[in-house]
Amino acid sequence: MRRRGRSGWDRSRVLRVGTVCAAVVGLTLSGCGRGAVAPAERPERNAPASGEYLLASSDKYYADLRATLPSVTDPRVRANLERLIRTPVAEWLPRDLDITAGTVRQDIARARAAGSIPMFVAYGIPGRDLHGESGGGQAGGDAYRQWIAGVSDEIGGNPAIVVLEPDALAHATEMSDADRAARLSLLGFAYARLLQNNPQTAVYLDVGNSTWVDPARVADMLRTVSPGKPVAGISLNVANRRPDDEIRSYATRIEQAYGHQLFVMIDSSVNGAPNTADLLDWCNPQGQRVGTLPSTRFDRDIMVEHAFIKTPGQSDGRCGTSAEPAGEFDRQLLLDQLS
Repeated sequence: MRRRGRSGWDRSRVLRVGTVCAAVVGLTLSGCGRGAVAPAERPERNAPASGEYLLASSDKYYADLRATLPSVTDPRVRANLERLIRTPVAEWLPRDLDITAGTVRQDIARARAAGSIPMFVAYGIPGRDLHGESGGGQAGGDAYRQWIAGVSDEIGGNPAIVVLEPDALAHATEMSDADRAARLSLLGFAYARLLQNNPQTAVYLDVGNSTWVDPARVADMLRTVSPGKPVAGISLNVANRRPDDEIRSYATRIEQAYGHQLFVMIDSSVNGAPNTADLLDWCNPQGQRVGTLPSTRFDRDIMVEHAFIKTPGQSDGRCGTSAEPAGEFDRQLLLDQLS
């Protein structure tokens, strides 16, 4: 993904942690003493029952982690790596519809057997990443609608989480008026399809990160994407490194501009460095660290969750500290993130 203060990637899986403040008073991300006034009404949304996220330990990502473990001698890095092996991350869905359908079907079955909840990232919008390091996506609008419909049909009435199109909304601000309108229309189709067809699926429409788009403009685009019913959930900081307090404050400003309370999913996979706010380079910057992983349980009632959406150790592209293409595992990059 190519972004302002932003970051690239490909497939992954999930973790969450909520806050007592958010659970008690609603979103109020900058509340708890900061004087922000959030809308009082909790939004209606589809969502699974609370439960553990799916840990797909047989996937290649976890095999890469286990294969790295024998070479690690530093006790702190080893402990961090062992923690990752026990931590769910989100499943990024591939472009090919048949492969995507099989992936969703497999994870739904795994989750049903384990009594857990899978998290999927739909990242197939045409012209994704504005043809940057993570460029690709579907060939056009018809192909995208077919792909989203396929994802929705495979999930059906099963419990799931979907993070919808990282960066797509924010990138729309960098497009021509016609291209922006077309993109928002596709996002509207995807959001409505998942809302109508998947009663146990919580959808988080991605809105970028705190350094990118003015909250008022984000709110306007949310209204365009879903004119008939307020968007219930947004995701922030996907594959990015902004600090938690900054992201929470940004989410509050979006909520206030939008006029509706929002469920929020924050990606904390690579924002664990003490100086993470100073890491301005978006592509595999020196000094990035894996974030905090306090829980692997989804709580349907909590307003703010933290997740591992980007996969630790996967390159943003051939840039910065990695020579691997976007989405490929880089062992040294992983070890640097865990040091």
